[in-house]
Amino acid sequence: MKYKEWKLYWKKMHWTQKWFPVFILLRPIADNFYFLKQISPFISPLYILGVLAPVLIFFSLRHHKMKSKSTTVADGFMRIWGIAVFINCLFLFIYQMDLEMLGSIIKYSTPPLLFLYARRFVHSKEDVVFLMQTFFYSCIFPFIILAFETFVHPIQPELISEGRGGGFRVHGTYSDCMNYAVYFIGAFLVYSYFFLDKVYANKSSGVKPPTFKMIGVFLICLGGIISIRHVSTWAVFIALIAWLFAFNARRLKGLIIALFLGLIIAPFFARSIYEKQIEPLLQKEISVVNGDAQVETSFNGRMSRWERYFEIWERMPVYAHFFGVSFTHFDEVPIMVGGGMHSDYVRVLFLTGMFGLLIYLVFIWSVLARRKNFRPPERYLIIASVTSIILYSVSTLPLNYIGYMQLMLPVFAFALLPKRKIYTAEFQPALNDQPA
Repeated sequence: MKYKEWKLYWKKMHWTQKWFPVFILLRPIADNFYFLKQISPFISPLYILGVLAPVLIFFSLRHHKMKSKSTTVADGFMRIWGIAVFINCLFLFIYQMDLEMLGSIIKYSTPPLLFLYARRFVHSKEDVVFLMQTFFYSCIFPFIILAFETFVHPIQPELISEGRGGGFRVHGTYSDCMNYAVYFIGAFLVYSYFFLDKVYANKSSGVKPPTFKMIGVFLICLGGIISIRHVSTWAVFIALIAWLFAFNARRLKGLIIALFLGLIIAPFFARSIYEKQIEPLLQKEISVVNGDAQVETSFNGRMSRWERYFEIWERMPVYAHFFGVSFTHFDEVPIMVGGGMHSDYVRVLFLTGMFGLLIYLVFIWSVLARRKNFRPPERYLIIASVTSIILYSVSTLPLNYIGYMQLMLPVFAFALLPKRKIYTAEFQPALNDQPA
């Protein structure tokens, strides 16, 4: 989709859809002003966007323009999990009635609402392509910050202490490096899909894959990931590269490129990157595996935190284990369902119980299972998106980064479309199309 087509696509939208791409574009800018919430939540762009999003979703879904769709089993799982989240959030607010808790509750409950909205927004491939391209445009701002930090001076250098490789981690004007990471990973995922879409285009279209642009985006994202020194992001980035090679290697030219990179170039650069970037970040885990350090120090010391709060969880009533800790009156509840857990699996377990975690994981699997309905480029998009969520959730909180969810959830909504609605009348290739 060219810029003129993207702009025309946006202009033709009803207000119930038009506000969403605006929010996607504003999010990486608003994330820079996280510190304003310490002065007053009423002047914080993050709080304003956070409160407006559920309100706009509510009124949009009530409008006749946002027609209901046929539901799938995965929709049912998300609906059940969303109800579990809302009930627990209600008890959280009863437990602690203040603005800080209200802000946290809005953040926890936004992903289920956003998915429901995305299911009404995304009717075809063109809809999700429009949203992905909007997300890619939003990444221009983080890219500019990265260029400034790389060629001028780090804006906020944060000295990394023992165990995470030393040196400096840059995170621009964001509150943490994960705010930076989601835009590098998201940009790479989006453009690699656009690349594969051209690779698998019909021969008669005469469309050539943007190989050099793909290399340029790769290098920018690689530079950003090197700068933030975040081990989870390295895991996701390497996984996405592997999936991209796997899908691109199905054509002869792509196979030659993959072999060239894998057998000639990669051994030189990969070793240097591993020794300077990845190995220092994994040093604690390597020490644990070798028996030179205690298990509690693994995951950058997060294992000790998890053990401490699981001991508290075990003292809670059985119903809290199954349906969430919010029904108890333990003082540690706000911490257990918040960002301090550093793992979405652990946080979702505490927030919605074993029942909620199971439903959430089944939903993720249900989305992945739908990949068979799609052409290879869309299969890559679905598999890569699910992979990023699964890997990030081990030691980070992707569900709490709404900017990232504004990309992931529309992709999930696209994965659940009926076969007859996946591709428009102008684009109806067979699902077993071979690459050009």
